[in-house]
Amino acid sequence: MSAIWPNPQQRHRALPRYFTASLRHFHLPGGGVRVATDPDGVIRSVAVWDPPARWDQPVSTTLRAAPDLLPALTSRTFAAITVRRTLDRHHPHQPEHWYLANIGTSPAHQGHGYATRLITDRLTSAPATPAYLVCTREDNTPYYQRLGFATTESFHLPVGARPTMWAMTINM
Repeated sequence: MSAIWPNPQQRHRALPRYFTASLRHFHLPGGGVRVATDPDGVIRSVAVWDPPARWDQPVSTTLRAAPDLLPALTSRTFAAITVRRTLDRHHPHQPEHWYLANIGTSPAHQGHGYATRLITDRLTSAPATPAYLVCTREDNTPYYQRLGFATTESFHLPVGARPTMWAMTINM
């Protein structure tokens, strides 16, 4: 997200609205969003999976989402479009696969296995179905490799603070 909002304060303000719109219009309809909770039922981690054949959203969906997305993007709309186009150019079209669009754990609860559980649950529920993700930090690639993912390429975003991304797949 730093490629879209390089300014940390601007990013912090924009992300709740952006994720709300993104989840509502693109991810929740596909049914792949999963949460991990602590024993008290408090959400500690979220994985946003797009099911096979659902990662590539039609223009009509994006147009319907625009009234909710544009207020979050404000002056960063061009950067967001540039990032999206770059990610789409590198995204494999075949075979059909699960796409891990986003994953996050509350900072105080990282390292407790919440995200790992969300990833392994998805992979074991459909073991023959490939999965794809884009890792935004090189120091996170070993984490995904321990889960069975392999880096298939690195590529650069034309904008932002983190220009290098690592495409990773499993069973592809």
